[in-house]
Amino acid sequence: MSDQRRQVYIRFNQGRYSGSGGPGGPNRGSGGNWLSRILGLFLLLVFLGLAVTFGVFILIIGAILMIPVMWKQRHAIKQFWQLRKQAKAQFEESKRQYQQQRTQNENDPDIIEGEYEKMDDDNKR
Repeated sequence: MSDQRRQVYIRFNQGRYSGSGGPGGPNRGSGGNWLSRILGLFLLLVFLGLAVTFGVFILIIGAILMIPVMWKQRHAIKQFWQLRKQAKAQFEESKRQYQQQRTQNENDPDIIEGEYEKMDDDNKR
């Protein structure tokens, strides 16, 4: 019984379905009729198209369902965008002031940038 299994196993590995054996060797593509390959590719594209369509459909329904929630929160959303706009403007203003101050300091040789410590009378001795 085990001899028969071994022979079947060896025949299978040396046949058409093995990685290195069979016609064409390991570099040959999977066997099959060209019509079945085209049909398989067509089915793959159909399923992919259905999945994308279904996903877009779900997104549209979700957006429609969010309209009442967004309408109720419109005041908070408007306030959020105004605060965001103000924060961005303040950041740009502080950045501009920093650049202006930096260019003034580079032009004035009497100003030395850096950290310093104030010494008390006790520390001088």
